[in-house]
Amino acid sequence: MKPQITAKDKNVMTFTMAILTLSVVILGVSFNYSDKNPDVVHSMDVILAKKSNIEAPEEADYLAENNQIGGGNQEQQSRPTNPFSATSPIEEGYAKQHTEEQRKQQTKQTNSQLITTKASKIKAQSSEKQLDKKNQQTDNRVLSKQQRLAKIQDEIAKKIEKYAKKPRSKYISSNTKAYEFAPYINDWVKKIERTGDLNYPEQAKKKSFTGNVMLSVGINRDGSIHETKIIKTSGFKFLDDAAKHIVELAQPYDPLPVTKEQVDILYITRTWQFLPGHLLREK
Repeated sequence: MKPQITAKDKNVMTFTMAILTLSVVILGVSFNYSDKNPDVVHSMDVILAKKSNIEAPEEADYLAENNQIGGGNQEQQSRPTNPFSATSPIEEGYAKQHTEEQRKQQTKQTNSQLITTKASKIKAQSSEKQLDKKNQQTDNRVLSKQQRLAKIQDEIAKKIEKYAKKPRSKYISSNTKAYEFAPYINDWVKKIERTGDLNYPEQAKKKSFTGNVMLSVGINRDGSIHETKIIKTSGFKFLDDAAKHIVELAQPYDPLPVTKEQVDILYITRTWQFLPGHLLREK
């Protein structure tokens, strides 16, 4: 009679086999310590390959944009040190922070330079304005002096020109000794006396008026009359007017004589007497 295998027996058998299998696995696996630790790669290395091969390698050691077979001069595999390899998150964060600090520092330095430059520019402009103002004041003073000097020179020039254009006059009265003009004056007086006798005023003839009139007669170089002035009136207007009229009627006079003085106008002052008998005489 065969023994019967119960469900309990199956469970015990299964459990026993599981323990044996686990023991074999545990006891069969050994742990060995090795001083040669493989390189631990903390980031994915990407190689930038400029040239590409048609055939792709069966086993790729690194990721690259192009296929390459072989290359390098070492037998053992080494980690790439390409400067374009990806950086670690820590290094990247530090680099970003360092770059940000540099940017802030540079911005601060630039702002400081701008402020300094602006302040220097304002100071330079202020100094330039002050210098321009000072130069302008100096120029105004110099210009003012030059203007005053020019004005004085202009006035002097006008006076010289006026003096140069002013006719050279000579005044002769009855008390003046002028030997050079004596013959000329003597002839001039006689001519006026003759003219006065012939043109005696009618009003004076009727009422027998008498009187003295002092006249100053200016004679130009050509003998024409320049002007006639009454120096002392007779007290009667018709006698004063008659004396002036007689002087004008006596024209033309002879030209002035040539003398050392080269006189342009000769002023002769004489007193004319209206006498009874219809006579005009020089006093």
